[in-house]
Formats: sequence, C-alpha cells, structure tokens
Amino acid sequence: MLLPFDEQLLKETQGQIGVELEKKLRETCDETSIWGVTFDSESFLFEQERAEKFCFLLLKNYWGKVNLFFYDSFHEANFNVEVVNEKIQQFFNEPENKKALFAFIHKQGEIRFSQLIEFLFAKSIQTPVSETGLERLIVYKVGERYFVQPLYSDQGEFWEYITAKKIYSLYLQQSLSVIERPLQMMRTFKLMLQPQFSKNRVATMIHKLVQHIDYENPKSYALKQLHLFNICSHFTSGRRHFKKLRKCVANVQSEWNQGGFALNDKEQTLLSYMLFQEAIVRNDNATIMKHGLHLIEEERLSNHAIELIVDYEDVLQSMSPQPHALVKNYNENYLEHLFFVLIDTLVKEEQWQQAFELVKCYELATCSAIFELLQAQNPQSMLHVIEATVQQDIAVLVDGTAQNIRDSLVTWHAQYVEKNSEYYEMAKMTSRHMCNLLKILFYAEQDFLVEKLLAVYKKYLLFSTHFENLRQFIEQRTALTV
Repeated sequence: MLLPFDEQLLKETQGQIGVELEKKLRETCDETSIWGVTFDSESFLFEQERAEKFCFLLLKNYWGKVNLFFYDSFHEANFNVEVVNEKIQQFFNEPENKKALFAFIHKQGEIRFSQLIEFLFAKSIQTPVSETGLERLIVYKVGERYFVQPLYSDQGEFWEYITAKKIYSLYLQQSLSVIERPLQMMRTFKLMLQPQFSKNRVATMIHKLVQHIDYENPKSYALKQLHLFNICSHFTSGRRHFKKLRKCVANVQSEWNQGGFALNDKEQTLLSYMLFQEAIVRNDNATIMKHGLHLIEEERLSNHAIELIVDYEDVLQSMSPQPHALVKNYNENYLEHLFFVLIDTLVKEEQWQQAFELVKCYELATCSAIFELLQAQNPQSMLHVIEATVQQDIAVLVDGTAQNIRDSLVTWHAQYVEKNSEYYEMAKMTSRHMCNLLKILFYAEQDFLVEKLLAVYKKYLLFSTHFENLRQFIEQRTALTV
C-alpha cells in the first residue's frame, strides 16, 4: 500500500538511490547545491482528512492482525494473543477511530508496531524487529497539511533516502514558522541520512542546510534550536568537524546573546560542556579549567543534566554516576569524567588549593569513602573504609557482585596490568586518578589519609610509571619544605 507520489517515484527510479536516483530525476525535479534534486512539497503534503484515512488504512493493512512472530512477546507480557487480535480487529473495524489514532501518531511524530500496541492496550510490550512489512510511519504537520511517510521493510534504504529527500525539500520550500516540530524533523533527517553517508558528509549537509534555513527565515526559537543541533552534529562527527566547533559556538553565542531568543542557562551550559571536551582534545589546559570550573559552579551541569541528556543524548555520556566507587571507568558518566579531567589538569598546572577544594567539596571528585573521611572529625578511625571500598569495587567489576571478594582479587591481580585484559584501561585510569588525589592530599598535609590511600594504591592499582611520577613529586615537595 503506497502513496501515489511514492508509487510513481519507485516506478521511475526502480528503487535506486544515490547518483542513479539523482540522474533519473534531474529532468523533472529542481536541483540544489547542497544535496542534488528536490521534490515539489505540494505533491506529497496531505490535507488532514486524507492523512487520517491513509494512516488508518495503512496500519490496518500491515498491523491489523498479530502474526506468529509476535506470539512470544505477547505471552511474556501475559496477553492472550487471540484476545489481542480480536481487540485490534475491533479497533480497525470502526472507521471513526481513525481520528484518535492519527492524533496519537501526530503527537509522537511517528509510530512503530510496539507503540500501536501501547496505544490500544495502555501497556508497553517489547516486540522483535517487525516482520510485518512496515517498519514505522512518520507524521509531521506543515502549515495546515501533513507530511506522511511510511518506511517499509522491503527496500529499506530506498525509503530512508526518499524520506530524507522529502524533509530536505520541505526545509528548502516551506517557511520554518509553518513546520510544527522542526528540530524533531531535523533529527529524523539526520537519522535517515546516516545509513547512506559518512558522519562527515551528514554533518556537512546539515551545516549547509541550517545555514540556508538561517538565511531564509527570521530569528525564532526554532531557528536557535537548529543552530544548536548543528553544533552538536559537529561535536559528534569526527575530528574534522570537531575543529570547527569553537568557531560555530562563537558564532552562535554572538548571534544569540540578547533579545527574546537569547541563549538560556541550559543552552550556555551545553555549549560550555562541548568546549570543555574540545579543549581536552587540544590539550588546552587553560580552557579545560575555565569551562570545567564554570560547569561545576552553582552545579550548572548537574542542574541541567536530565534535560540535556534527553535533548542531546549523543553529547553527554548518560551512564548513572557511581559516587561510592573509586575503581571505575571515569569516561562513562559526564560528571565523573569532568572531575577526572579537571583534577588531572589542576594537578598538571599545580593549582593545589583549587584542586583540594574540589576534592573536599564534591563527592564525585573522589568517592563516598574519601569524601566522608575529609568531612570527619576523627578520620583515623575510618581509614579502613578506603580498602574495603576498593575491594568491593574490584569484586563487582570482576564477579558482578561484592560477595566473592577473595577470588575476585586473585583474578584482578593476575590481569589488571596486562594490556589485553578487560580491566587494564579502567585500572590505569583509576591509577592515574588516585595518584593525582595523593598529590593533592599530600599538598594539603592530610598525612593519615595519604598513608592509607598510598598503601591501598600499591596493593591493588599500582602502575610503575604513575607510581614513579608520584614518588618524584613527593621527593621534590619534601625537599622544598626542608
């Protein structure tokens, strides 16, 4: 069941994409410098009544009956498949249900089979990859009409390519003000392009398209969102685009620094975080400290983290933090990685007092045990907690539970310094962090804590290069105080 426009297009192109499609359509379609031919958007936009009818009949045709591929999923969710089929058929046998269904699809922006089941039964069910022939249905409102696009299982790359072409055409031919959810549609555009082109090519196309949209449309909240999306695209698209990040951020900060659409604190935090990450790649310690401290001050990154992860999940590492752990992969959580890098940089720049303030004031800069020791009135009586923490961390990493500590420690000691070990990179990262903490605590004259932490380090996480650097540091500091 195809849209008339799609049926004609499939016939003309014979399902070809890329250069071959461009060649076949060059005579009948306008051509652009950004990405070849465009389609006349008037040819594929629907009035609401027609859109409702098509969506209803399409889903009835493909998803109107549960087939054998989904039996296991329904049984696991305690659904009787016969009852499910009966209810689905009852729903599609009532033509007036098309309005409610269309409203649901329009609100979501798209629908998959699992979402239809959730809509009908108010219960989420994990279903396998669709064997129905229809992967999903996309719906966006443009003015008073609708962009409706099915993506079929057969010739999947063709339908992704065509969907991207249609969205591209809409951005070039329609005012941004009439596109209801332009940021979500741009995300769909990027998603459709990714199987067809390299990261570099996709980022270049998005950049040029956003530039064109900016030139053709007045300032608006939607336009600002697209600029931020463009920056995120540069951020996630490899070294070549990463090099353009500072210039893109500077342009956006300059262009959107005042007025009703000025960058808000959440958006400034996003930009600061990306500049922080970019500075790491360039080994620019001054910029790392500038943005790292800015993100920590007033808990900016923490306060906006949930929104930023939802809106920009490809920018922030969203693994839950592990404040109780000292031995861990500090790259997996955005805040833990921020503290890891910031402390490392402050140590390199010998900003000892500032580094100690971070360690003393922020639990994620170390771990719960060390943080509590620094706050305690009598820390000497609690020093054993450090070793217990490290032992439990290692047991969880090796065995998945803190119950089997002895055997886990044997495995750890046999493997953690081996480069091909699954624990090597994590152990090396923790070793580096612990040596930085020891330097900071030595500067702050936290002697009891230094003695215990050093003993634990040598017992469980010693790397000779890190330890030698630490030894030289202590010798030099000791000589200066003599």
